[in-house]
Amino acid sequence: MKLRKLLSQRGLGVNLLAGFCFLMLAVYGWGLRWSDLAKYLLIIVVLLGGLIAFAALCGLLLRWLMARSDTDVRSDADVKSSAPNTVAAQPDESPEDSETGKH
Repeated sequence: MKLRKLLSQRGLGVNLLAGFCFLMLAVYGWGLRWSDLAKYLLIIVVLLGGLIAFAALCGLLLRWLMARSDTDVRSDADVKSSAPNTVAAQPDESPEDSETGKH
């Protein structure tokens, strides 16, 4: 039943069947020994596992660095409260004009 469900996805089933046929062609058509085939498949699985482990390690490292940099950054409220007031009234304007925007 699981095989039927797996093969119901057309692209995945065709790819699995093609890969299996290629491996059988290597064994029967080109004279590859079963032990060599098993050795190559084991090497592929080990390398793939190493690649996945390396990617997971990089992801954890990036997550740790992002979490660390988030604690070092000041919040927006701290930045706004410590910033100097850069907007000042022009010397020729009266305080009433600068509040209403009239000149």
